[in-house]
Amino acid sequence: MKRWFAAVFAVLLFLPLTVSAEAVLQMPPLFEASFLQGWLCREWSAERWQQEFAAMKSLGFRAVILQSAVDLTYEKTEAEKPETDSSAYRLTDAAALYPTALLPDSGEACALGRALQAAGETGMQLYIGTVSDSRWWNYGWGSPTSDYSDWLAENTAANLTVIREIAEQFGDEYSAQIAGFYYNNEIWNMDVACAGTDEGRTAALLAAQIRAVKDAVRGAFPGKPLLLSPFYNNTLSDAASYAAFWQAIVQKAGLGQEDIIALQDGCGRDYAPEVIRAWQSALQGALDGRLTVWVNNETFGSDMKPVQLSRLKQDYLASSDARRHILFSWNHYYSRLSDAAHAEFADGFETFLDRTAGDVNGDGRTDPDDPEALSSLLGAERTALADWCAGDLDGSGALNAADLTLLRRRIIGNTQN
Repeated sequence: MKRWFAAVFAVLLFLPLTVSAEAVLQMPPLFEASFLQGWLCREWSAERWQQEFAAMKSLGFRAVILQSAVDLTYEKTEAEKPETDSSAYRLTDAAALYPTALLPDSGEACALGRALQAAGETGMQLYIGTVSDSRWWNYGWGSPTSDYSDWLAENTAANLTVIREIAEQFGDEYSAQIAGFYYNNEIWNMDVACAGTDEGRTAALLAAQIRAVKDAVRGAFPGKPLLLSPFYNNTLSDAASYAAFWQAIVQKAGLGQEDIIALQDGCGRDYAPEVIRAWQSALQGALDGRLTVWVNNETFGSDMKPVQLSRLKQDYLASSDARRHILFSWNHYYSRLSDAAHAEFADGFETFLDRTAGDVNGDGRTDPDDPEALSSLLGAERTALADWCAGDLDGSGALNAADLTLLRRRIIGNTQN
């Protein structure tokens, strides 16, 4: 029976679920990947990369997401020009993980090559972020102007240069280690876009850039996904308007099921589980089937310190519909190449999902409310669960009709006892 469910899962993963014996919902691995910023790893030796990847693999990670291959920091130097005029800024700091024409002094940069080599040696993969440009944060407020269009054109050209150069320098040797590319610009619930007062112009502009980046990735690395990881501020809009904003972007950009959107869960803003669940569910409902929906679990709180694993578990369980979970960031907040630190995190993994079997609604007991909740998840409603992991009673790695049957039997047994 378990083999049969595994075989049909690939077919059913992106189909709408209906209440039937064939209903299957894949449960994701604990954490698929972790973000890694360039400032932490630019000077790592080949041995250091191997150590980091080996430690990650031992904890179940499959990939690293390099947040950006090129980092550009600008300072405004022409006070008379508006904040949105990109020409008012001077480049004050720049760095790269590989030799790029965007930075003439980057000829000795070797971090990306070392990372790809170590990934091949340890069986890991890399999602490669393109360009981080600090001027991005000047935009996204109010109706888009020509300044916004000009900056997007400049930024798009830089992104395409990075993708082309990485293909030329590393594609032949390391294509198997490149899992895909990460779109670095972090889109949020922009005010007029979510209010619907910009006539869809913001979504159209962003979609045009994302389409260009996606097409470049597909051309250089056929079949590789584009990964996006937006965030939200729940004081700027509601979840439904944000989901509609993203629905417009995804449709106009031509993103497909191989592409990935991983919503930042809001731990860094100290959002409660019900807020995280509501925003993730809204995005899942709007986009599921159009592209793959993950969750980016933030590993820091509003104090910018590492969160306890108990908080990480709480937020993880709030997103019951996510196909997979990633972290920002194990490497920054939990890994310092310390055996003690790694052992602590490994122990946390072992106890991370301690639960009462069958208690899918998370109320601390298994009772008739639980099969009703599981049935809603497997049905057309796709209702979120407080603890979806507790429902895998047959141990198949999927939530399905067999689990629902076993849960109902467990309830009957508890009642008779």
